[in-house]
Parts: sequence; C-alpha cells; structure tokens
Amino acid sequence: MPHDDHIPALPDGADEILALLYHGEPIAKRGIADALHISAPTLNARLSTLEDAGLIVAAGHRQSTGGRRALTYAFNYRRHCAIGVTIRSTEIVCIAVDLDGVTIDERHTTIAAHADVTFYGRAARIIDDFAEQVAAAGTPPLGVGLAVPTHINTANSLDYAAIAERITLPVTATERYCAYALAELRARPALRDAVCLFLGNHIGSAVLQDGRPHTGAVEHMPLDPDGPRCECGNAGCLNVYCSSANLTEEGESLPGFFGVLEQGEIHHRDRMRDWLHSLAHAIVDIRAVFAADVLLCGPIAGFLDDAEIAHLDRLVAGHPAASRTAAGDDGGTAAPRITRGLCDVYQDADGAAYAIVRDHLRALALPC
Repeated sequence: MPHDDHIPALPDGADEILALLYHGEPIAKRGIADALHISAPTLNARLSTLEDAGLIVAAGHRQSTGGRRALTYAFNYRRHCAIGVTIRSTEIVCIAVDLDGVTIDERHTTIAAHADVTFYGRAARIIDDFAEQVAAAGTPPLGVGLAVPTHINTANSLDYAAIAERITLPVTATERYCAYALAELRARPALRDAVCLFLGNHIGSAVLQDGRPHTGAVEHMPLDPDGPRCECGNAGCLNVYCSSANLTEEGESLPGFFGVLEQGEIHHRDRMRDWLHSLAHAIVDIRAVFAADVLLCGPIAGFLDDAEIAHLDRLVAGHPAASRTAAGDDGGTAAPRITRGLCDVYQDADGAAYAIVRDHLRALALPC
C-alpha cells in the first residue's frame, strides 16, 4: 500500500478546498471564499499550505472584461501517479495513471512468462525501470498495482508474491476481475452495485457492492448440471457455455467469427443465438439473488453491437427473477440494465492502478 508520508498534515478546513477543486474547474480566490464562506486571511493561509504541499497549483488567470485578471487554482492531478501492471503470457504491460485516472505513460515489454525466479527478477526490473522513467518525468509513483489472476488450477500460475517482493515501490495486489470492475467504477463514479462479466477465452467475474469490488466466481455457476465438464471439475458452468470456444470454429479468431456473422452465415448465427441464450440464462440466475446492473467486459463484449445487447436484454427482461428493481445511479430505483463495459484490452492494469489512486484520494478525504 502507499506510504503514509504521501499524505501531508493539513490544517483544519483545507480538505474543504481540496474537495471543491477536485474534479472541478479552476477557481479564483473569490469563488473559493464565497463557496466555503472563508475569510480572505484564512483562505490565503490554507491556499499557501496546499500549494507548498503540492496538492494544488496555480492554473492561470481567468479572463476579465476589465481590471486585473484573477489567478485561479486547481487540484494537482500530477502530484503523484500510480502504476498498474498486467502480466500476460507473452508481455508485461505497465500503465501510469495520474490522480484523475488519466494515462500519462505506458510501456509494453515482450517477454514469455515463466514460473521461475529468473522471470520474477526480470519482471520486477521491467516494472522498476518504468517507475523510474515516470518519476524522472516529474510525476512520482505512489506504488505499483499488480492485477493478479485467480485460477481454479494454480499449479502452473505465476507467484505474484515473489514478483512483488522484488519490486522497489510498495505493491498492491488486486484480483484481476476486481481490477476490471474498478476501471468500470472509475469511468462511472455514480455506479454502486453491478456484476461485471469478463467474456473471452474464459469467463471471469467481479461484483460491485456499494462501490467495493469482490471476486464473483459467477463463471462457475451451473447452467446445466448435465452439461460438459468445466475446468473447475463441475458440469455445465457458465464458463463452458459462454467462452469464445462456443462461438469460434477451430482456428477462427473472434474478429473472424463476427465478420462472418455480419455476413449472415447460418451456422455462425446459430452459435450466436445459443451463446446469447446461455448468457441470458446466467443473467436471469444472477438477478434472482442480486438485482443489479450487468456490465459486459472483455474481448467478446467489445464485438457485441447494440442490437445484440438489446436482444439479450429482451431475453432476460420477461423473466420474473430478473425483473426486480435495483438502486439507480441517482440513489433511487431503476430496472437493472445490461450494458457494454469499457472493453479495454489492458483494463485490468488501469483498474489495478486506480485501486492505489482511490486509496490515496480517500486518505485526503476526497470523494471517489
């Protein structure tokens, strides 16, 4: 986790100024004083403290129709950054995001992953080198967020703890699908409750409850107890019916599948129809116990068009178990929705970085 020394000691009332400037337009002193009912001497002292700490910056002068232009202040999103890392079978991806979640640097390193100490050392050096590059550019990292996959069979998985102990910066490990969910939360700050389904070569899931991500394991929910055997040992799991293997022919890519589907080829249409029905079945079962939005993420979701998502919605909507209401973004109630998520290729790295940023912002008593 990030060190406590990243959070300076602030005088009473300084947090109100930070909250006003965070995610807001630059504001002049008069605007801050009016909004917070602060006297000029008190405001000047607090602004000076915040500037000295690097938490706010002068953002230029406001346009004026006459007289002296007022100097404005803004939250310093580049005071620190966080580094998110995802390790794939043939590459390590490092992404640096600032305190507003904006990517400021990115590096892709081609390297074959191996469960041995040599790879762990090389991986740590790649991450350390990137962190040094980002710091040298003027935005010191708070720490490194590792997106850590959870496997049913961990015999051949990487030892992420062994990688973390070799990294110089503090490391925060975030389960991979929780990292996907955190990236969705950053893009939708009002989102509180949702189920995030990752749709790709395998199915993954995370559950957002009151804005907090939890590992879902929805992918191993049985749809048909007499169905094919899943890697988890059970039969007929969602993972069996809705992975990309149930769409593509042998040797066919996802872009290839959806390209042929768009041309109306009958066998591809049949597979797509069966796939949508299986996914609808799963969403109905999810809604029976957790009436929340469903966000579709991952490679397959990126290819789904609006018509296919609308069809999926219709398959689900008529079922009584799926018709319960859920808390809406405005705090009221609304019918649960099925929507396409961000579907970014390296969304887990973004989310792992945001986990660090969010903890830092909360330590500053900022809403996030």
